[in-house]
Amino acid sequence: MSAPLSIDLWASKQGLAADAAQPRPLSALIHLNRNNGIENFCPLPQDEFKAGQEQKIVETIVNNLPARLRKKMFALRLRIEWMVRTYGVNHVGMQTMTIREVVTDRKEFERRFKSIATNAFPKIYVEWLRVFERQQRGVWHAHVVVVTKDDIRTGTDVAALNQLIKDKNARKICKAVYYSGIKRLASDNLRRIWKEFRRLCGIGEFKARRQKKGARFYKFDACHLLPIISTAQALAVYVSKYIFKGFAFRRPEDKGMRLVGSTRNVSRLCNERFSWAGAGGRLWRGKLGTLAGMLNIKSLDGFAEMFGPKWAYHLQPAIAIIELPYYADMKMARLNGWDLRTEQGEPWPFNDLTPPTNFVWKQNFKAFVMAKEVLLNRQTQAAN
Repeated sequence: MSAPLSIDLWASKQGLAADAAQPRPLSALIHLNRNNGIENFCPLPQDEFKAGQEQKIVETIVNNLPARLRKKMFALRLRIEWMVRTYGVNHVGMQTMTIREVVTDRKEFERRFKSIATNAFPKIYVEWLRVFERQQRGVWHAHVVVVTKDDIRTGTDVAALNQLIKDKNARKICKAVYYSGIKRLASDNLRRIWKEFRRLCGIGEFKARRQKKGARFYKFDACHLLPIISTAQALAVYVSKYIFKGFAFRRPEDKGMRLVGSTRNVSRLCNERFSWAGAGGRLWRGKLGTLAGMLNIKSLDGFAEMFGPKWAYHLQPAIAIIELPYYADMKMARLNGWDLRTEQGEPWPFNDLTPPTNFVWKQNFKAFVMAKEVLLNRQTQAAN
């Protein structure tokens, strides 16, 4: 790494001399170890998005949820859109897994799902993401967004097939009409996956398998899989509802249960441990960017290399006293400790919230000296 700039050279480059014009702030560091942002996610086409009203309802619900659940919904939507973009809409579907018997014990339901997800899913699916939901009557079921190895959308009339299943569940049609409709509306690849799950779970034409002594089968009574009806956004809105529903009917024994789970590749896409963008975050990143300019550091990894893995903790006093050349709004200025009044008690006279250059220079010089002291102490400890 190149040697850090001296404070005089940094000041001359940034134009912080007493007679210089007001400088613009250095850009905040955006080099993150994990992709928690949305810069790389281009919006998918909206012409097929059919869930406008439903999305407004979901957003209203989301605003009333705790921050940790809002983060889960946000991460879930990014993950589903990534699955569609990466593997194609023809390979992504929604599967609902239910149990006929009353299973209210969440550990038992988790055990059953883990068994089929570990042993059967890798043979059929490439990736998957699931959401557990406790219904109002207390029983559990799972909603799983899956990436299939074969194309399940081509040759399938998704909307008509979805309506056919709804009519069958509502008992509006007889079995003969239902099965003839399945052959006409579902593709061969989709019917093949349905048959495989009936075999694995011992249902339908494989029901006799459950009667055999010692026979092994997964204890699910329905595993309905359908391709995406419209777009990834519509599916994400639909699935994210179940986080709220699972939270609404939760019981004390559900504390600590992970409502959302996925394969490793999907979970790596967006970590749920992040903070929403706000004035406090912009203030911290702006100050950190200013310190990075004084020390000639290009990324967060550069801070770790120079000051060690706990650099943010050791540099906190120095970062706190840094002043930005200007502040975007009053909220950001108040977070920095300004009362927005002059020494005479009058309101702050600058409309652009720009502090005096000499004041900025003195504060940032102090921060530079404190950072150099931290670096010297670290070097001394390493030598001993």
